[in-house]
Amino acid sequence: MDYSGKKVVVGLTGRIASGVTAFLLKKQGFQVIGVSILNNPQDAFENPDTAPKCHIYNLDKIKNFCDHLGIPFYATDGKREFEDRVLDPFTSNKLTAKANTTCFNCTALRVEILYQKMKKLGAEYISTGHFCKIHKNLNSDIYSIHANNDLESDQSYLLSAVNEKYLKHMILPLGELRESEVKTIAKKFNLPLEASVERELFCYREPEMYSKMLEARIPKSLKKEGQVQNIDTELVHGEHKGVYNHYVTEKNLPFSGVNPNDKSVQIVGYDFSKGIIEIGDETHLSFKGCQIIDLHFSSGLDRTRPMNCFIKNKYSQDYLACTLYFKNNNSAYIEFEKEIYPLIAGEQIVIFDRNTRNAKVIGTGQICDRGEFKLIDRAADFKTKNEVDEAVKEPKLFKF
Repeated sequence: MDYSGKKVVVGLTGRIASGVTAFLLKKQGFQVIGVSILNNPQDAFENPDTAPKCHIYNLDKIKNFCDHLGIPFYATDGKREFEDRVLDPFTSNKLTAKANTTCFNCTALRVEILYQKMKKLGAEYISTGHFCKIHKNLNSDIYSIHANNDLESDQSYLLSAVNEKYLKHMILPLGELRESEVKTIAKKFNLPLEASVERELFCYREPEMYSKMLEARIPKSLKKEGQVQNIDTELVHGEHKGVYNHYVTEKNLPFSGVNPNDKSVQIVGYDFSKGIIEIGDETHLSFKGCQIIDLHFSSGLDRTRPMNCFIKNKYSQDYLACTLYFKNNNSAYIEFEKEIYPLIAGEQIVIFDRNTRNAKVIGTGQICDRGEFKLIDRAADFKTKNEVDEAVKEPKLFKF
């Protein structure tokens, strides 16, 4: 396609991935417009190592980069939406020791804001620096997210919940590139960009990343203190100042009687009614099945029978084989080929059609109850009962 003169709004953070995205789109003939979304006050995080990956420190540097490319630049305030869509769910999850889904929610919100700016600025497309691809089915006109060919660079997980309404307008130039290749491009063309935040895990993982923010958000009545108990030995290991200061899978625990060098002991749960943090080994977070709620699937998928598929979560780059059993009310049961660790309540998982390169995202859902389940065949039970009744040849009695 000839993109000459087509307008595209690019979300810029001032770092390499988004900057190279804008650079490549301009090279392709697009009329690029840079837009930065402010989620937090610029002085909210003093330490770059503990700030969210999308946090913007210096708008002037981003503007200088846009001047370097010769493209217009705008900044927009998304703090109110970020409070509602990202920080409120995060605060709620921390109070109940559920999974952290901030990056997942933040990405979906940022795409929506870029789409709104696209319409106001008279553009046709939006773009981000994510390492994944968007494909269009020429027969059905359905758009879908596909994984990057390089597992280490793939970010299809983050964009998996983006509505097809937005996918129709999205362009992802980094979908076929490795992260190392993008860094090479930035260096070769002397682009004035900051290095991307090197962090293996997700944002707001460690308490020092969010404790100050949560202290201001949580009312005193909800800062519930309590005891720490080993659910295997039933021994009490001191007290805690609030579960929001900790997270499930946390090790090196600062509680009395717990050896900080014992990597097998970790936080595995939380009894909200009693205020007890539960500790134990990883077997308490290893499951072969779970219930999925808030299930969203791509259009045209056959849900009348079980489906073999693969899932990913934020803890692993591997595709995990499983069988999906559909249920009512946007829920399902997933049975894994082998036990999965860690499987945490409230976690967002992404469902793929296969485990090869260019795998397609076919759905997302949230982990609810975990464990092994037995499939109940109601029809077989009914048939067996009727056969017994027929053999006995006795009239059925109904009692009210």
